[in-house]
Parts: sequence; C-alpha cells; structure tokens
Amino acid sequence: MSSENVACHCCDLIVEVSTLKPGCKAHCPRCGHLLSSQTANAYNKATAFAASALLFLLLSLPFPFMAFQSQGREQQVSLIQSGYDLLILGFPLLALLLSVFILIVPSLLLCAYLLILIPLRKNTAYPWSYTLARLIFTLHPWAMAEVFLIGVLVSLVKISGMADLVIGMSFWAYVLFALCLIATITCIDRLQLWHSLDKASSIQRTPPKHNYGGAMQQQLQSCHCCGLIHHLDAHNCQRCSSSLHPRIPASLQKTWAFLITGALLYIPANIYPIMHTRLLGADEPSTILGGVVLLWQHGSYPIALIVFIASILIPIVKMLALFWLALSVQAGHQNRVSERIWMYRMTELIGRWSMIDVFVVAVLVALVQLGGLASILPGIAVTAFAGVVILTMLSAINFDPRLIWDNLDKDELHIIKSGQEPLNDLLDEIN
Repeated sequence: MSSENVACHCCDLIVEVSTLKPGCKAHCPRCGHLLSSQTANAYNKATAFAASALLFLLLSLPFPFMAFQSQGREQQVSLIQSGYDLLILGFPLLALLLSVFILIVPSLLLCAYLLILIPLRKNTAYPWSYTLARLIFTLHPWAMAEVFLIGVLVSLVKISGMADLVIGMSFWAYVLFALCLIATITCIDRLQLWHSLDKASSIQRTPPKHNYGGAMQQQLQSCHCCGLIHHLDAHNCQRCSSSLHPRIPASLQKTWAFLITGALLYIPANIYPIMHTRLLGADEPSTILGGVVLLWQHGSYPIALIVFIASILIPIVKMLALFWLALSVQAGHQNRVSERIWMYRMTELIGRWSMIDVFVVAVLVALVQLGGLASILPGIAVTAFAGVVILTMLSAINFDPRLIWDNLDKDELHIIKSGQEPLNDLLDEIN
C-alpha cells in the first residue's frame, strides 16, 4: 500500500501511513490505536479461508449437530432445524437471534469478502465493490460464530448429567467454519482494502492540505467507514458514498439512550428465570446467577467461570465503563485520557461475548424436547438479556471516542503534540 493520510478513529490525529512490510503494524502516535497492518499474501489467504468457511458452513447445515438420548428416546437437532424448532415451539425472537448471528450474518460477510477479493486478486474492482466493503465493516461486530461455539460447550456441560449426548458431524464442520471465518477477518486490513479498491479502479485520491494535529481543528473530517479525509463542508464520501460527519451525530444522546435502556433491562434479566427445566413434570426455573452456582456446585469450575464472566461481569463492567465515558465527556473532563481510550476499546472488544447465555438457552431449548420425560423452555429473562447485549453493543458503537480529545484545551494539545512528534517520526521510519 502506498502512503495515505488518515485521521485516527480514536483521537482524530492526522497520520501519514506509508507502505508497510508484511507483519508490520502502524499505530497512532497519540493514542496508540491500530491504524493499519500488513499480512503477507493477504488477499490469497483471505480468499482461501473465506471459500473454505463457506464450504464448511454448507456442510454443517444438513447433518445432525447434536443428539440428546434419554431412556430409549432420542432428539436430534441440526443448525437449520434448531431455528425452525424454536419458531414452531413459539419462540420467534430466539429463533431470529440464533439464525441471524450464527448463520445469516456470517454468510453475508463471507459472500461479500469473496465478491470483493476474487476480482481484486486480478487487480479488478467494480462500483458495487465499495458498497460491499461498507457492508463488511458494518457486519463485523454481529458475526458471532465463535461466541455460539462457547455457548454450545456450556450447553453440553449443563445437560451432561441428564442424558447421553452425541456430537454430530455438523458440529465439527461448524468449528472449522468458525476458525476459517476468524482467519478471513484477521487477514484483511480496512485501510489496505480501501486503497486496493482505488488502485484497481485506477482512482488517485488527493487529500486536502493539512498540518500536524486533529482533523476537525483544521476544518477537515474523515469518513467513518473508509477513513478518507474531506473538507468539513463535504456531505458524502468521495470513495464509499457514506454520509460525512465530523463526529457521530448525537453521539452522547444515542449512547445514553441505549445504555439506560440496557441497564433497565438488566434488572429483569437477572431477577426472572432465563430458562425452565422440566423433568418428569417437575419445573425447575433457573436464573443466570443460579445457573452459575449450579455449575460450580457440580464441579464445572471453568464453565461456571466463563458464564459468570460473560453473563454477569462483562455486562456490568461494560455498562459502568460506558456510563463513565459518557459522563466524563459531558462534564468536560480533561484528565486520564489514555485510560478512558483504553476503556473504550475494551467495551468494543468484550460486549458481544455476553451473548453466550442466549445461545446456551437456544441450543438447550432446541435440543431437549422429550415431552413429559424432559424438556427445556426459555424464560422471560432470555429476551431481556438479549436486549441488554444488543443495546450495550449499540451504545458502544455510537459512542465517539474523539469527543474525549475534543475536551482537551489548546495548551494540553500542544503539550501532547510536542511529546508525541518524535514517536510520529519513528512511526514514519518504521513504515
């Protein structure tokens, strides 16, 4: 990739990112945010991984995923059948969440990758390639194949004492699919992909003139999707056609709205049962915390710890972190900037893992349906908890970390600039 000027997503500092050697990374000299990375033969590897992932996903659909056997009766479930069974049982929301996050979104993501990468390997790009690239980076947070697999592992432990479990061929195909999906995503660098599309389209971008410092301070703004720098009065990105805004519109209002709603839903999500286990007609409701305690009492300490961290600790920590970030920006705090940026990155990273408990319930409900002998049904808390996860993810997505730096006065910005210029020179040398 040739040299390109980008404005850091976290602090708005304009940085020149030059050609990177394979295995090298470029970080923002002010806040440390990863700007770009280079993988050797990235497009060939990503194409192979994406094609393999789609193949493994197709192989995981028709065959049994798991089987549940008890007293001569057997219940088999496949990935396609699980969503259909949940719908027939009267749980359309659970069926929708399962289908969207583990099948539909990953499939769309992989198809978009292939439609872009196959032509790019021949140095060809089409006008619709830019639209697909926008779709890819929009869908990234919502592809949860690896989270689902952890949920399946927890499900196996929870029902291992009730009956015999048989792992089907589809399970192993889905494991390989998830690994290939992760490999595909990690091979592709956002900045490198956009630049490759321009190069294949024979388009030379000329960025506006700028000096060292923040983009908005110089009457400039960067596209939130592709990172291309524009003048402040531009309305649409010249590269990807996204709407341009110097900051996410109504960022704090959206963050507060999603955060408060998620916090309110967290109360019923923990008070009411997340699922009901019925054995020989006896109903045993289980809350999220109750499930953790039960796993611990049965000696499944690692699984109990995973569920506790994902379903109890992470949502609380994420909501507190977002609350502090939004409050500190609104109050105009100018201290502990690096700590707050680190906190923001953690909220982006960990939020989706709270969906484990929702997937656990979905798998158990689809698998354990043996009439009066044994059955598992979702409780009202599963809907509330799914709402908590989705709303806190939306809250983190809509929080603009550049607002943290906007609160710094000119003197502090000058001090930071003076201290970081040598780092910026070093970055240029490495690049």
